[in-house]
Amino acid sequence: MRCHVLFLFGLAIQSSCARVFPRYETVNGNISIPQNNAPLNETLAYYKLSAFNGAQDTLTHGFFQTSCGSNLSFHYTDPAVYGNQTGTASRPVLILTHGYPESSYIWRRMTQPLSERVPIIVPDQPGYGLSTPCVTGSDKFTFASAIMEAVQSVYGHNTTVVLAGHDRGARTMHRAAVSIDSFPGITALGVFLADIVPFVEEYASFANSTWSVNYFHWAFLPKGAFATDVIMAYGGGAWVRQILAYGSGLNAMGIELFQADDAWAVYENFFNQLSVTNASVFDYAAGATTDYDMELADQAAGRKIAIPCHVLYSVYNLGSEFDVPTVWGRWVDTSAGLTVEGIGGNKGHFIVEEAPDETIEQINTFLDRLGVAQ
Repeated sequence: MRCHVLFLFGLAIQSSCARVFPRYETVNGNISIPQNNAPLNETLAYYKLSAFNGAQDTLTHGFFQTSCGSNLSFHYTDPAVYGNQTGTASRPVLILTHGYPESSYIWRRMTQPLSERVPIIVPDQPGYGLSTPCVTGSDKFTFASAIMEAVQSVYGHNTTVVLAGHDRGARTMHRAAVSIDSFPGITALGVFLADIVPFVEEYASFANSTWSVNYFHWAFLPKGAFATDVIMAYGGGAWVRQILAYGSGLNAMGIELFQADDAWAVYENFFNQLSVTNASVFDYAAGATTDYDMELADQAAGRKIAIPCHVLYSVYNLGSEFDVPTVWGRWVDTSAGLTVEGIGGNKGHFIVEEAPDETIEQINTFLDRLGVAQ
């Protein structure tokens, strides 16, 4: 297939029609027993996300080579759709990031209504989905930096954004919010975090044996090569299906929505690739070391989220272990304004997919609070 290149703001972005396949056979050097990759199902991998996007009814898909070495895959609203309002306080770019063990596909039921209000960009985090890993690190600051580079490649250097994410993506957005001054040209109006507490709080909770068993992968994945070898021996896709089942709630409709649109098959397809499984191990290893240490340093220095923050959480999952408002009150400056709202009905950790309508409602309410145009 012929390769086309889209030029925006003087930078080249490969379009999705180029079919630039990540080099899944190239892996980080900590693999002790490399496994053969399962064939990548291209139909599942190159999904489209419905949206208001000018003459198109789906988001544009492209890649951007970031300074950390990741060839970042992302879906985005064309800048022309909102014209000169794009990336302003009235029409900020909404960044939607995903968690483990998933991809940008988690937002499939939200991209249409949200794109009718603001321009959106939905990346695969480095190493996940169709994005290749960073070579300079897997900490959340490095991930956030890669995503901000992609945002600026499309929407220009001076861009106003709203940060949003679930699970590991929410952790990337947490770091971006705390370190926002490290991204010249980016102005963040607020940050929306779904079903997490900070690394430090999560690890401290493991004194509770039930919680530590439920979150066993937090101790297992940072083991590096051993974890990768075990998962690939078990089967990357089989591992994903088990993790998704563990994290699901008990609500039948929520589970049906979560599994709809071949979602689990999409995620299994990616994790059958050795490089994706291995990159996720590096992600968790960084979480247990670099990211953890950065949060300790933040607390010691009094650095907190200083922009409006909304936390959505699963009452069934996160709410069963944490007093979520109290926990986040320790990490958000009182002047910023913290709001917290749980979703009940036995809907689980994968709240974005198990409760898409409630998630859209909470995001829109947060955008209202930030003064974003209707």
